[in-house]
Amino acid sequence: MPRLFDLRLELQSVTPRVWRLLRVPADLRLDDLHHAIQAVMGWDDFHPHVFEVGASEYGPRPERRDEGDEEPFEEDSAWAGEGSDITVAQALEQSADTFIYIYDFDEDWRVRITLEDVVEAGGPVTVECLAGGHGGPQQDARSPAAFTVEIANHRLARAMRPRATPEFPAGPRATADQQLLANLSLVVLLLGSRPTRHGTREAWKTVRAEMLDALHEAGLIETDPQRKSVTITDAGVAHAQRLLQKLRAL
Repeated sequence: MPRLFDLRLELQSVTPRVWRLLRVPADLRLDDLHHAIQAVMGWDDFHPHVFEVGASEYGPRPERRDEGDEEPFEEDSAWAGEGSDITVAQALEQSADTFIYIYDFDEDWRVRITLEDVVEAGGPVTVECLAGGHGGPQQDARSPAAFTVEIANHRLARAMRPRATPEFPAGPRATADQQLLANLSLVVLLLGSRPTRHGTREAWKTVRAEMLDALHEAGLIETDPQRKSVTITDAGVAHAQRLLQKLRAL
């Protein structure tokens, strides 16, 4: 039977105490845990984030130096990989059953994540908020969002929807025209991209934001709100090249 972990999430250095009890599949990846935390804290994913797992960090690759920048880029030695590279079970094993989620590096909001219980799944495996207290602090000086378990689970249902994949880059529920638009957006990015010294390809964000979000979700590009360009992943380059071959054969 699949295992479920009951995780206690507690926002550090905040009064009154802000906490959540979240039940997640053991094989949930940290990039999906990121979306779950955003949902139950009432946040909107406006700012960068990272997971501190022992001495390692997982999350979006640290900012690379763009062309024209005067300061050279130095890879963060603590960065160990993307959130999609590690599961919750692996993170807990590497960090003695507790690790940290950091959101908004200016505000430095730190959520301590601790394993409270392990249960066997008796039905469909989902992410669920079981309990909690107080609304999380909000971005841009907004008042704290109201918290109830019902509100948290409503936000979770939207955040943990079926994800886009290379086969359905606009999302599994998108129309055929939306899938075509997402595929053509990827081709446009590849055609306008340039190689980097890191062996990747980068392109300017010149297509619709929702298409970029879907392509990122599908693992075909990497994008960061703080940057003006996107990185086309190896899977994205291969996918776009296959599409180009089909288009050129028309």
